[in-house]
Amino acid sequence: MLRMIGLSLIAMFSLVPSSGADEPDAKKLIEQVVMTAGGEEKLLNLFRFRERVLITATPAAPVTADEKGNRTSVVQVAGDWWLGTSKRGKDKVRVLCWAWSLRILLNPESKIAVIPETTINEKQAFGLRVSESIKEPIDLLFDKDTKRLVAIDYTDTRHVFSEWKKTDEGHNYPSRVVGYRFTDRAKGTVSEKQWYQTDILELTPLKELPAELKP
Repeated sequence: MLRMIGLSLIAMFSLVPSSGADEPDAKKLIEQVVMTAGGEEKLLNLFRFRERVLITATPAAPVTADEKGNRTSVVQVAGDWWLGTSKRGKDKVRVLCWAWSLRILLNPESKIAVIPETTINEKQAFGLRVSESIKEPIDLLFDKDTKRLVAIDYTDTRHVFSEWKKTDEGHNYPSRVVGYRFTDRAKGTVSEKQWYQTDILELTPLKELPAELKP
């Protein structure tokens, strides 16, 4: 009888997930990264931005003071993306922007899981995988020391963020994003050469949609 009780207890405890100190809690990490970004009220929601977008394997020269860029967009996070007055139809870019804003981590439909640490630009990074609120899972990677977003892995591409700036209202954003195609997504290896880069020249939070974009 005692032996049967002992075996039952062992089986019961084997079903309880481990919660050791070496296994970061997703909720705690979400709180940390949102706080690093200035809190939920400082996460971008509706904004206009002007950028220089280049499809190039060779890194472009830094932007100049008189750089005009080649694209201006208005984005409603988790909603629409306008180029001029036309809505952009690709789901991938809208999901990427939703993740980039970090608001995807706060969506009640998002399932968040901690994923193994990796290295981005020779620095340790921890990751949060988001699923269920989107069609395909997306991985957000954060610098282990600063808790700042450094990359997003989504479908066939790793998008690497750098050169962070802040709007007058206190919203943080990366002014440079560089995309690298995966050579092996399962192993997390990417091509040595970039396939695109975008430099954000100006970003302005909006309180409401511009009149020309309202239905």
